[in-house]
Amino acid sequence: MTVSVERPASDPHLRPTGLRGVAADLSSDQRAFKNVSWGKAMMWIFILSDIFIFGCFLLAYMAARMSTTVTWPNPSEVFALTIGGREIPLILIAIMTFVLISSSGTMAMAVNFGYRRDRRKTAALMVVTAALGATFVGMQAFEWSKLIAEGVHPGKTRGVRRNSARPFS
Repeated sequence: MTVSVERPASDPHLRPTGLRGVAADLSSDQRAFKNVSWGKAMMWIFILSDIFIFGCFLLAYMAARMSTTVTWPNPSEVFALTIGGREIPLILIAIMTFVLISSSGTMAMAVNFGYRRDRRKTAALMVVTAALGATFVGMQAFEWSKLIAEGVHPGKTRGVRRNSARPFS
């Protein structure tokens, strides 16, 4: 059997109900993440904010794709690369992805060797990371110059009148 005790409104332990109660509880407790380090909590906040941002980008892309009746070009044809007279679809994107992931790996290894105070390996891996980053930027420049040479320009629409698609009106 539970006995309820009424507290006066001036009681400091009385918390509001609903969302205000949750906010009051979290803001009053400086140990909201009780056994979690500050760095780990901030990493989770960063990951969640990244998910929200990319989710918004994907929703905007979906709205743009669905708001027009004009067919979009086939990505396999647009991003195909001709090597030796043979057109290979999406190979440039696959190579750029490999370069980008490799640069992340070399940077992680550089940080690891930095913690171990091995300056030579740290510097070498950072140079490799910078070279991979420059390679990625060069490939982006190549891809954009190829697209621009084919007639694609930033802000140019292909057969769609400007402001003709209004997905949210």
